[in-house]
Amino acid sequence: MAGSAPEGTQFDARQFDQKLNESLLTVLYGYRLEGQDEFFTSYDEVHESFDAMGLQENLLRGFEKPSAIQQRGIVPFCKDLDVIQQAQSGTGKTATFCSGVLQQLDISLV
Repeated sequence: MAGSAPEGTQFDARQFDQKLNESLLTVLYGYRLEGQDEFFTSYDEVHESFDAMGLQENLLRGFEKPSAIQQRGIVPFCKDLDVIQQAQSGTGKTATFCSGVLQQLDISLV
C-alpha cells in the first residue's frame, strides 16, 4: 500500500504530509501556523570550494568547483537542516543532495 511504512516503524504518512504542507506555506507565503517550530526561510552561507565545506575527501573525487546550488546547498544538508532547493536542470542538485546525505554517514559502522 502506498504511503505505508514497514511494520514496527514510527512513520506516519498523514502527519508527515501535514507538517510538510505547513512548512511549505510558511516558506512560500511567509506566515506561520499556530504551534509550528521556527526555521530558516533562507540560508546565506556560500562556500566557494568543496574544501571550504569540510567534506570527507572520498566524496570529492571527480569534483572540481561547486556550482551555485552546491555552494549554498551541501552544508545545510550536512548540518541536518530541512532543505528545499530549486535550480535549473543540469546544475548539480542531485550531487548536492547526495553529497550532503553521504557526508552524514558513519562509514566505520558495518
